[in-house]
Amino acid sequence: MASDRATRLHRLARTLTERFALDAHRQSLRQPHRHGVVEAERSGSVPAWTFVWTDGPTVAQVRAACREDDPEASDGLRYVRTLSEDTVALGVVRLTVSPVDGTGRRPLVRPADVEALFRDEPFPTPSTERERALVYAVVYELHDAHRSNRSRPEEICGFVGQYGLAMFLRRSGAGLTPVEVLTAHYAATHAHPAWRHRLSPMDADVLVRAVRADPRASAELITAALALLPGLPAGFDGAGDELRARLARTAPPA
Repeated sequence: MASDRATRLHRLARTLTERFALDAHRQSLRQPHRHGVVEAERSGSVPAWTFVWTDGPTVAQVRAACREDDPEASDGLRYVRTLSEDTVALGVVRLTVSPVDGTGRRPLVRPADVEALFRDEPFPTPSTERERALVYAVVYELHDAHRSNRSRPEEICGFVGQYGLAMFLRRSGAGLTPVEVLTAHYAATHAHPAWRHRLSPMDADVLVRAVRADPRASAELITAALALLPGLPAGFDGAGDELRARLARTAPPA
């Protein structure tokens, strides 16, 4: 009887893998191990059957599919959805850039926070190229720092908490908006740690004033300041002419 249940559960695991296209998902992400596929495991001090998979569908989705396909064999079955390194890094990035209160500060993100974030999200994946670049940079830098190709969720959370996201954004090669170009340059001198940790930019008016007060501002900084001028309130009359004149002086000779 026990062997019959084992056979049914292994068959059910293969059915779920096909239903949710987990093999195709794994291959499209070029993952070297069996990420995604549902595995039927029997373990524990009191042996019990568990379905284990990485990323992919939510626990609720897999549980519902099991009850639909084979309610008898799946009765009492446990479900464990683990998260890959890339998905943990994605969760840390999203939670880090999201302020939790009026101060804009966020405590160190924990693996449990990431799990809670993705509990109801199937197939979590970067929603923008910037997120994708940040995730890649975080995982790459962590592997390089630890000289290892595998990192635990606690290490990913701690790594981002220690260095902040600005370092990874810079190393990712992702493009910056004008306000980000200026914030990246002036954040340290203007005591704005929110940029380093959460990629929270400084106010545009503060940045334009910083460029105007900086006799060594480069052409890139002046150009970024000019791009911000149209969105500023009254009080910056003449700033455009001043900055364009400075830009002309900093431009290399033809």
